[in-house]
Amino acid sequence: MPSTPLPQSHPDHEALAPLVAAFVKAAGGLPHLTQEIPQIIRKAIDEVIDAPRTNRFTLAETEKTEKTYLGTKIEILLRAYLGLPKGNILDLSIAGVETDIKNTMGGNWTIPMEAFGHPCLLLKENEKTALCSVGIVIARDAYLNPGSNRDAKRSFSVAGLQNVWWVLKDHPYPPNFFEMMPLEQRKAVMKAGGGTARLAALFEAVQKKAISRVIVQAIAQQDDYMKRVRRNGGARDVLAPKGIAILWGTGDKGVIEKLKLGPVGPDEFISYKPTDPAEIALLRSAQHID
Repeated sequence: MPSTPLPQSHPDHEALAPLVAAFVKAAGGLPHLTQEIPQIIRKAIDEVIDAPRTNRFTLAETEKTEKTYLGTKIEILLRAYLGLPKGNILDLSIAGVETDIKNTMGGNWTIPMEAFGHPCLLLKENEKTALCSVGIVIARDAYLNPGSNRDAKRSFSVAGLQNVWWVLKDHPYPPNFFEMMPLEQRKAVMKAGGGTARLAALFEAVQKKAISRVIVQAIAQQDDYMKRVRRNGGARDVLAPKGIAILWGTGDKGVIEKLKLGPVGPDEFISYKPTDPAEIALLRSAQHID
């Protein structure tokens, strides 16, 4: 399991054990938490980037203030998912215990004065590695660096981070598709023309890889973005004469399984150019290629 608890001999074990248990219970259990919190992180980042409306595709392209807001966005989504209230002073009340929520993008956490001595729910994500961590620690003076910034916030020392009860540690979360895509390839796709042409260029360039509706919307940048994938004027019409099929995870599930492609989720697409006669016949009979 991904959880890395503190040993029972640790002085904070008695205080943190019931808090971690209440947190995991509110999340629906550790297996559910392991699935949902990575999705929350991905959703929050994608909403901050807002690719369909901003023509930005990575977190590095956002403004400094937006990166700061990401922590607030994750906090809001996390609190709604847990169904737990805000504290009177701090961000969250877990089993009646005031707990602060702090997020960082691959760095350290800065703890405000009002959270000193209180539990902190730490979240960390890295868009390059697509790994995240979630842990709970008591922000004791001994765990924090002595220096502070101009807002009197202090960060954890290297030794202090040894006192975190990790619920998830370096756990995969859904990667940003555009972080995995070479920049020149992305530029070529975006220069292909209108929404349909861009999607056709994407599915031709990136084959045998699941592509979500979020990515389709980001590339199409149009309200009727799903129409730009389908037949009757969409990317399928552009690629079918080239022998390239665009398959939908729901409607083409049987074909995807026969071709041994995937996994492809119900709201995902995958493109594929068959090479042997049997595959060509299969996709032609399903009217995916000409």
